[in-house]
Amino acid sequence: MGREKVDPLSEEQEANLQKLLIAVNKLRALYGKPMYVTSGYRPASVNAKIGGGKKSAHLTLEACDFADKDRSLTNFCTDDILEECGLWAEDFRIATTWLHVQIREPKSRVSGRTRVFIP
Repeated sequence: MGREKVDPLSEEQEANLQKLLIAVNKLRALYGKPMYVTSGYRPASVNAKIGGGKKSAHLTLEACDFADKDRSLTNFCTDDILEECGLWAEDFRIATTWLHVQIREPKSRVSGRTRVFIP
């Protein structure tokens, strides 16, 4: 989308992007079906316009959202799969038509899940 041209990435963001790409590509390989990104890097100006959280992992290139209207990707993402990929997922009851995954370990967890968190 060219956002990095207007808001160049820092070295930390570049490093985060490399880690995120490794993790989501592992998930994609395990899932074995197409996955469509709906949100990736969000500079602060974009994040504010869409009402994103002030500490969103999208700001630091530690998160990615995928379209998931039929919930097939979400249903695939067990704790074991997420752990194997080095990812955490936003509570599936909140992200109802997409899957938000991130490489940043969250502070909260959904009861009974180790890799699903409440934002």
